[in-house]
Amino acid sequence: MPRVLLVNPNVEDYVADGLLHGLRTLLGTDAVDFPKAEYMYNTAPAEVLQRVRGGGFTLYGLLEDIPLNRDHLLVRALNREFDLVVFTDIWRSFGIWTEWGPQLRRAGVALAVVDGSDRVEPYPYAGLWWRVRAWWFLPRAHNRATYFKREITPWTRWFASYLALPPPLGRRLGLRPISLSIPAEKVLGDPPPKHKDFPKHVVDAELAGRIGGQRTYVFADEGSYYADLQASRFGITTKRCGWDALRHYEIAACGAVPCFRDLDRKPASCAPFGLNAENSITYHRADELLERVAQIGDDHYTQLQAGALEWARRSTTIVRAGELLAACGLDSVTGASVV
Repeated sequence: MPRVLLVNPNVEDYVADGLLHGLRTLLGTDAVDFPKAEYMYNTAPAEVLQRVRGGGFTLYGLLEDIPLNRDHLLVRALNREFDLVVFTDIWRSFGIWTEWGPQLRRAGVALAVVDGSDRVEPYPYAGLWWRVRAWWFLPRAHNRATYFKREITPWTRWFASYLALPPPLGRRLGLRPISLSIPAEKVLGDPPPKHKDFPKHVVDAELAGRIGGQRTYVFADEGSYYADLQASRFGITTKRCGWDALRHYEIAACGAVPCFRDLDRKPASCAPFGLNAENSITYHRADELLERVAQIGDDHYTQLQAGALEWARRSTTIVRAGELLAACGLDSVTGASVV
């Protein structure tokens, strides 16, 4: 098996945490997180999980807290103890990337950088780095590592050219797309019985006003949240800070059909990938959605529901981890190069 070191920012990031869950599930002790992501483990106390955005639902508190040797990890990585070093959440971990990324590359270590932020700008082509003169010449990641980014739009190329060129002519950085993921154990095996059309939590303000849904967090525990989705025929989701959101995957995993406002306006290069008319409903106004829902017959709904569950199964943390390894030229079983 390949040995993978994940350098994380010691704060939750849905893309990075999904990768850790998937890599640990695939590789066991050969996937090492540094520093230890306490909130990912089943030994995490309640106060730790309560600090996690979203209440610590879905991804957190799941991993068995197996003994791992985290001593001198980066030095050991320089000595080629790992087949791949992944710097997750580059927006928060660019400091440790600046110190260790170039050293590891000179040592011949395979590197990956994950940008799971809601921002379209790539590292380090955003105001965060432009405003500090000392950061103007930070070591780039796109030419030193395999760079995975979640929110890729035409604006990404514009920022990569320092806003000097229009988006169609902007600079290409060879970014690889990546999306969120959900643990396989959270995906239902069979469609559950349905008792109502919509869940209590409705993130679309217009629709929430029409059907009496609540926009803010409704549930204090994950079990109640999932039970409500499983009882609902449809789940409502929208673009928020970014196009991709864990809620898309939670809805589908619970056997509900995602209803995604303005999904057809999402750039094709931007996650989520694979949501379409076979597994979800795209709408633009509350009236439009309510009319469409009323017209969907049982057979059509069954097809949409099956498509949503299948999409969730193709979006598990294990699948996403395998995709990352393959993109970095590693076989998930042997660790051998597949390039």
